[in-house]
Amino acid sequence: MKPQHYIKVTHLLNGIKEPVLIIEPTEGIVEKANKAAIDKLGLSVTGKTLNVPFKDEFMLVSDNGSNEETHIGFSANRISIAQKEYILAIGRTSDSEQQLRIQLRNLEQEKALQEMKTNFMSMTSHEFRTPLTAIAAAVDLLETRIKLDSMMNPFYQQNILKISNEVFNLNTMLDEILTLSKIVSNNYEVNKTPVNAVKVIDYLNYQYFSERKDERKLEVKVVGEPRKIPVDKEQFSKILTNLISNAFKYSTHENPQIKLHYHAHKLVISISDHGIGIPQKDIPHLFNSFYRGSNVDGIDGTGLGLAIVKTFTEMNGGEIKVTSEKGKGTKFSLTFRYA
Repeated sequence: MKPQHYIKVTHLLNGIKEPVLIIEPTEGIVEKANKAAIDKLGLSVTGKTLNVPFKDEFMLVSDNGSNEETHIGFSANRISIAQKEYILAIGRTSDSEQQLRIQLRNLEQEKALQEMKTNFMSMTSHEFRTPLTAIAAAVDLLETRIKLDSMMNPFYQQNILKISNEVFNLNTMLDEILTLSKIVSNNYEVNKTPVNAVKVIDYLNYQYFSERKDERKLEVKVVGEPRKIPVDKEQFSKILTNLISNAFKYSTHENPQIKLHYHAHKLVISISDHGIGIPQKDIPHLFNSFYRGSNVDGIDGTGLGLAIVKTFTEMNGGEIKVTSEKGKGTKFSLTFRYA
């Protein structure tokens, strides 16, 4: 290679961060190496004859004096410099086989640990559900018997209600843990069907939120012509149940509202309350598993509900957003496009 060409190529190669070699193809002699290649392969690489097949890709082993072996995979291309053909080889550093084996073993151990955690969560949820069901049945029988014997008084009523509420809270927590374990282990499938969101909300409202002891009600408003959306009905119901429950839980006086706005190409569902709100510093972490707002002390919860809501929303092709102001309330907005 002529000196003027050599200088030009030197400047060109030194501007490239990856290891680069210019190789004379007939003898396999390295005519030029940039700094990155010299650092990896050693000073002796320039002028060295490479006994490797110069196909599209080939591998070289470092000889830079260090004890740790480094493999560099090169991609080879034919180029012309001053009307003479050379091979331009651009490298990418890869770990040694030993390092790769270590990484693979670590990944396998991590996977096994994750599966063990998932199985434990699933087993625990199922095992706790049986005694909780027995406790709930016993409380119902006890309440019925006390009423039949005309012995019901405020003391019994208050404590029976407390037991029932705690059993419900534990069942809710176990359901969330079981749901999360299925999500983590990819055991959830999305079975989309055309769903009437208004009918789903009417059912949930009647089933879970219609007879509250504080006499608050869910205010439902529908704007536009209702159209069906393609979602998994069970997962869609879990999304709404969680968000509506939170709207009641984190507010105490005014009624929560849910608004369904049917636009031309999408349905936007907004769930609003006038409760304690969410501090701005907590909003970026709100959908992380086990994360709870810094102002929810004394209010029951696991920190799993919103993580599940976000996962199910995205699994069904939807989007979720939250706006809130501490002390003034919170608004969650769900967007689903029509089929």
